[in-house]
Amino acid sequence: MSNTLYPDIQSLAPVVAGFKAGLRAAAPERFSGLCGFDGFIDTFVRLQSPPSMAEFGAKVAAAAGVAASYPARHLGDKFGGNGPLFAAALNDIFAGNIDVTYIGALGHPEVLPIFQAALGAKTRKLYTLGRAAQTTCLEYTDGKVMLNDMSACAEVTWESLLSCIGADALDAELKSARFISAVNWGKLPHAGVIWSNLATRLGSLGVAPKKVLYFMDLAEFESRPFADREELLGRLGPITRQCETILSFNLKEAWQMAEVFGGAYQGHKDAATVAELTAYLRSHIDVDRVIVHPNNGAACASAQGTVYVPGPYCADPLISTGAGDNFGAGCVAAALRGADDTGIVLAGNCASGHFIRSGRSASFVDMCRLLDAWAAGTLSDRL
Repeated sequence: MSNTLYPDIQSLAPVVAGFKAGLRAAAPERFSGLCGFDGFIDTFVRLQSPPSMAEFGAKVAAAAGVAASYPARHLGDKFGGNGPLFAAALNDIFAGNIDVTYIGALGHPEVLPIFQAALGAKTRKLYTLGRAAQTTCLEYTDGKVMLNDMSACAEVTWESLLSCIGADALDAELKSARFISAVNWGKLPHAGVIWSNLATRLGSLGVAPKKVLYFMDLAEFESRPFADREELLGRLGPITRQCETILSFNLKEAWQMAEVFGGAYQGHKDAATVAELTAYLRSHIDVDRVIVHPNNGAACASAQGTVYVPGPYCADPLISTGAGDNFGAGCVAAALRGADDTGIVLAGNCASGHFIRSGRSASFVDMCRLLDAWAAGTLSDRL
């Protein structure tokens, strides 16, 4: 197996030329598939006085046992959750030329208007499995505090999915699917059962092995005990026998998963060690590809070997929430278009690099333009 580390954009020149040609070619088909299974409403509040976390913390501590009141400004609500952000990004990458069905916690008993407005035009169908989870984000000049009410996440179950969609409609979706994107296992206690049952159902429907690309992102799973992680790992082998699987981690998550197998990679961020970590994880996890993405590049390990591709680093991101979801959508889009391991993570890097500079998900055309500017040395922190 090969082990390739590209140090910079110049070293990627031959890869980029082929990558851009592949993206500009006509797609062989209009892809369809499923994304799921979470849903959040994010409420943003800016503290005005005191404006910093450091000052606010001290004042709250001093007021313990009595009461306190502080001026704040409600900045509004946004749709959130890894799945909704992923689905929206995937649609935008294909400029709408893809059929995405989203299944998740989008409200009860109906899809909430905030999700309908955000996803209605970007998806073929929306199915809601229950109440959306709620996050209140307290923003300060020196950071943010996320207050998460995730009680609704327990409503996302295999039983609720079957009840909501119906067996016949689900089977029709699966028969036509070329991809399944399953994200945010960390916050959905029953997601593992859903992931397994979808793959099992594909087999029972006679869908050919490896026809469906199955992308999985655990998201933040620090709160899940080791027993849960081990139980999930046991599910991945059967999923991989039916589907072409990609398991994606950010760097922190990769460090944490390596600990399950006794790997000690905490704190190591250099490209060579990230590539080594990625290969280490794949040697212990029964999936076709493992991807690890720090904020300045990404590595992919598969049966073909391991590759590390640098990213278009941004010193001053316009936005960071959603960058990982855009990265994953870029990887899925490139994999569907037939890219190799290098092209898959290059697309992920371009998708996230464009998003953090503009606040908008990239199209394939946007990715090519970003690559041109990056190679020319003219890529700025804003697009």
